Amino acid sequence: MSRRGGFTLIEVLVVVAIVALLVAILLPTLNQAREQARSAACKSNLHQLGIGMTMYLNQWDVYPGHQYRMMDDADTRIRWYNLMARSLAGYKVQGCAAVPDWEVDRNNSYGYNYKYLGSLRDNAVGPKKPLENYPVKSVRAPGKTIAFGDTDGTGWTKPHMRGVNDKDMLGNHGYCLDPTYIPEYSMFSYSGGDHEPYAWKKYRTYISIRHAGGSNFCFADGHVEFLRPAQVYRDNRYWNGLGGEDPVRDAHVSFKFLDGEWRFPGI
Repeated sequence: MSRRGGFTLIEVLVVVAIVALLVAILLPTLNQAREQARSAACKSNLHQLGIGMTMYLNQWDVYPGHQYRMMDDADTRIRWYNLMARSLAGYKVQGCAAVPDWEVDRNNSYGYNYKYLGSLRDNAVGPKKPLENYPVKSVRAPGKTIAFGDTDGTGWTKPHMRGVNDKDMLGNHGYCLDPTYIPEYSMFSYSGGDHEPYAWKKYRTYISIRHAGGSNFCFADGHVEFLRPAQVYRDNRYWNGLGGEDPVRDAHVSFKFLDGEWRFPGI
């Protein structure tokens, strides 16, 4: 009688070990490919925002303001992403593909360089009083000036939630993105009667590090590129529209001036 063939225990263990080794080798590659796909989708979304901004600028001869308060009983607010959707003729403005559960709203995954491209906050001492910085009709170096980019909002220790105001929460007030240094006149900015020098009260919003330790940005000329915190927060050259740091025209206050917090030690 012939014996039925089979696997020995050692053979089974060898096969399991080989499969486990292959998985261990391939998993990082798969994760990296997934992250690259998300980053590519994010860049595509930012590119669309750049198109919307260019169309808005061509139509109105001004960069969009960060927020228009309608002064009605409901305190209706039209924000820059609403304007981008209108400019793009019904295109649904998307957030970052790496955080698909974040809604496009106040606690947004993309922030706007409002300090230098269009802030409609009240300000009695700034160069464009009674508003903080509006209208902005042009910038000297659009190819070196951030317009939109990945943001984590004011916090990084608590999970994201929609419609919640919490300085420690990811995404909080993310639709506004603060530069390395805010202009000195921003210390006298108010929103709805509340003192608000930074994106949310005295707390700044930070760029995100969700894409391999950095962020994707759309610049004022419409091109998109990846930058790390050490590049973005070196000084104000990526923010102020000048294409470089100008101590005379770009007066600023320290990012630690108010609350003493800073997310990226060593920068």
